[in-house]
Amino acid sequence: MRLIERREFLIAIAGTLAATRAFGSTGPSVVLLIRHGEDTGIAPHDFHLAPRGRQRAEALPKLFASRLPKPQVIIATHATKGSNRPVETVEPLARALDVPIDNRYTDGDYKSLARDLATDPRYAGKVVLVCWHHGKIPRLAKALGVKGAPPWPDDQFDHVWVIEPEGASARFEDVHQKLLDGDR
Repeated sequence: MRLIERREFLIAIAGTLAATRAFGSTGPSVVLLIRHGEDTGIAPHDFHLAPRGRQRAEALPKLFASRLPKPQVIIATHATKGSNRPVETVEPLARALDVPIDNRYTDGDYKSLARDLATDPRYAGKVVLVCWHHGKIPRLAKALGVKGAPPWPDDQFDHVWVIEPEGASARFEDVHQKLLDGDR
């Protein structure tokens, strides 16, 4: 199964590179990846954010006004029966910036999202914030050209992965949010 995933990834990258050559440089200037805010940890899949997750969501505008660039595009995974946390996490930021939330991608659509970010002229030169479920964030980062993205820890809600596409690869930085008491 590992070889199939790798082969699919290589095919996707080849398609992305071909499309990028055809359309010129259409990718974003930076992609910011975050995990949704905290859940309660009681149920395996909390549909809504826990109180601390709501606090984090309300604090995000401070982060993007000071330490990180303001997103011009905000993308969050589409709600499922088990979770609307990604959308709920970015709603306060979207309101503060007056930027709509694109939630048409499902959690498993990370390859499609990466391809669209690299090839769709709507994202050219933009700062794109993506809020996803942590289990797929490393795969999305890899699809965006990050080599060696670490796993996203189950208990980590306070980081931003900053990805700057550079051709077939990408520059990667893990930034601590430091928004709430107890953030590392």
